[in-house]
Amino acid sequence: MAQNKAGFEGTIKGIVFDKDGVLVDFEKTWINVLVEMARVLSAGDPALNKSLLNLAGYVKEPEGFLSGSVWAAGTTTDLVEAWGPLLENRSDGQLLEFINVSCLDVEPVALHGVEVLQDLFLALKAAGFKLGIATNDLVDAAVKTMEVFGLDTHLSLVCGYDSVENPKPAADPVIAFCQVTGLEPKDILVIGDNVHDLEMAHNAKARLAVGVLTGNSSLEELAPHADYVLESVLDLPKLLQQENI
Repeated sequence: MAQNKAGFEGTIKGIVFDKDGVLVDFEKTWINVLVEMARVLSAGDPALNKSLLNLAGYVKEPEGFLSGSVWAAGTTTDLVEAWGPLLENRSDGQLLEFINVSCLDVEPVALHGVEVLQDLFLALKAAGFKLGIATNDLVDAAVKTMEVFGLDTHLSLVCGYDSVENPKPAADPVIAFCQVTGLEPKDILVIGDNVHDLEMAHNAKARLAVGVLTGNSSLEELAPHADYVLESVLDLPKLLQQENI
């Protein structure tokens, strides 16, 4: 557990989780989706296929995604903006619909296993924390994932990029969570695997910004922006206990 100078005072009442890289195994869930989309869109053109993958942030060795890349941290709209100029045969609207449908069809893989995540959320909810999801994924896809994992009943809000006017790294998702729960940003802990998540926390003036190392970002990338960096979301109860939160 790495610690930055949080200067923590006060009580956490709500926790906002990023989805991919925190609860969802990003690589196992999304690599095949992106590769298949690029294959379909490139229609047998290997140069175009490679360009689409590169623009999304895909790397082959070791297979995964660059930290902060479009596919790792951005929204569907960001991917449309990156890919659109190379795909003149499709309008932005058609491309957006194609990507969204592909995302809705994904079979999410849970980090640490579904039962472990269920136990974590059950314990946090029982301890009195209000819980929410803030993701740059489509809200319908995020809701479906939470239902598949059996976490939906513990959540006050599932917020996708299309749920708010300004998605991460803007403050809007945290503000939306506060509006639903009646909490204030000073009551909120945000936990995510990407600098975008931590920037959202700071922009919203959340109490704590916590990074995890189970996604696309390294300790060196997260530490300058985080109050704490954890090995995984499973270390969160220990942090809460350690800080008497």
